[in-house]
Amino acid sequence: MDVPDPDSPSPAAVPIDLAATYRPADRYGWLAVPAARLRYGCWNASGTATRGTVVVLTGRGEFIEKYATEIVGELLGRGYAVVALDWRGQGLSDRPLPQEHDAGHIDRFETYMTDLKVFLDAIVAPFAEGPVFALCHSMGGHILLRALAECGSAPFAAAVVTSPMTGLQREAFLRSILMLLPEIPTIEHRYLFGTGPFVFLARDFHSNNVTHDERRYRWTEAWFAAEPRLSLGGPTVGWARQAARSISACLAPGYLERIDLPVLLMTAGQDQIINPASHGSVAARIPHAEHVSFAGARHEIMMETDDIRARFWAAFDGFVNSLSG
Repeated sequence: MDVPDPDSPSPAAVPIDLAATYRPADRYGWLAVPAARLRYGCWNASGTATRGTVVVLTGRGEFIEKYATEIVGELLGRGYAVVALDWRGQGLSDRPLPQEHDAGHIDRFETYMTDLKVFLDAIVAPFAEGPVFALCHSMGGHILLRALAECGSAPFAAAVVTSPMTGLQREAFLRSILMLLPEIPTIEHRYLFGTGPFVFLARDFHSNNVTHDERRYRWTEAWFAAEPRLSLGGPTVGWARQAARSISACLAPGYLERIDLPVLLMTAGQDQIINPASHGSVAARIPHAEHVSFAGARHEIMMETDDIRARFWAAFDGFVNSLSG
């Protein structure tokens, strides 16, 4: 097996079973940010009439190819150009802890926000055609909401966020444990209790908490096998501590009220990672937010069964179309 080229922003291989729906980017590239190199992909809109540009911002542990397997093609089919980013510490972007490749770590969530601003200014703004829409999941949705509150809406015309990280399941317990752990590198860089490096044999569909669709659930391991550089395991103690702090910042009085962008917030009713009960009050605080709940969905709404995904796309299309009406 060929060794992947660490200097190539393209995936080394494509899983055979996913090739039919996978859409490789028209352009991959590296983006220099403080102390790291981030990887991005750009897809040109299909046809001559561009409806706009969609910026895809993934959740923790995700990567561009997971969305390029199906979601990107569906967006292109709707006439949108697409731009996607691998967050610092995942995908093919640089890892903060190179000695532990699979550990999902961050020094503080404000680093993600800084990276996002550089990405929007340097890559999205020059590339975008027509109105720019954000399509974000989980951690990506959380980072976007904070960026909108602190930096304003540009360049976005609207945002769709699925299962945004505005509250964690068992968050009070997590915070109580974190309070007992000293904030020093030897602790912060450890895997969060109950997690570790990615292990293929540990991927049991029947006990998973992200989707009811086994085919889409298996995409992650298929991509990790085809392109080992994508592999990522659990979060570190430091990531969890910073996530809790960032949630507190996001929910501070007067914070979400600053967002002046139309936002469609989608809740997975069976979410076992994010607390779905946190979404109602969040949507109520955003002046131009709409809130829709998918009672039968687990955390990854866009990776769910066909019937749930059909409802997702109906909500997405209706929301975006209403903005031009």
